[in-house]
Amino acid sequence: MIDLTSDKKDRPWFYFIFSTSLVISITTLLFRWREEPIFSFSGNFQMNNFNEIFQFHIFLCSTLCIPLSVEYIEYTEMAIIEFLLFILIATLGGMFLCGANDLITIFVAPECFSLCSYILSGYTKRDLRSNEATMKYLLMGGASSSILVHGLSWLYGSFGGGEIELQEIVNGLINTQMYNSPGISIALIFITVGLGFRLSPVPFHQWTPDVYEGVWFVRQIPTSISISEVFGFCKTP
Repeated sequence: MIDLTSDKKDRPWFYFIFSTSLVISITTLLFRWREEPIFSFSGNFQMNNFNEIFQFHIFLCSTLCIPLSVEYIEYTEMAIIEFLLFILIATLGGMFLCGANDLITIFVAPECFSLCSYILSGYTKRDLRSNEATMKYLLMGGASSSILVHGLSWLYGSFGGGEIELQEIVNGLINTQMYNSPGISIALIFITVGLGFRLSPVPFHQWTPDVYEGVWFVRQIPTSISISEVFGFCKTP
């Protein structure tokens, strides 16, 4: 509503509102330090001190991303409110991933900020390099998502107990001594490859320089995304 009834002179207010909301979130997170862990959504989401370290990192990166983008957005005269909303949605996806405790949340949460990253990478539609970077980013992101969900399905099927919570899967694999089975090895291979294309370490990094060269926004975003993805996929409760 503010965006519809305001003009370009009110742009500083948008930066102030969104930055203030992130600062308030950081403050609230700090006040929760050393409190008892909280489980919600039938145990599918958890909050503890270990999670909050990564959530603080994501909030901090998102807060710094906004002032670093002000000059470029004003120079290109792009829509500011949509850009800020995509930043907040990507941050929200990172928050859920840090507290994820089941396979579905672990897959859906990174897709939330990945989709926002795809949109932000193509935000400068008139830039040919941006269009090329967006196409490569979208194709590699879609491929990595399909590979990752295939590995998660192998992990879910290898357990055979119909459980999606991480702790239940780990306990079930230990009790049934299935952790050395070929199915678990295949699942780990697919999960590793899916994560590799997302985080772009060697040898999955071929597409990353083109995206970084063609898109200015992505230079601010991957730090928080990569940390939260590594944490969300590799942690056990």
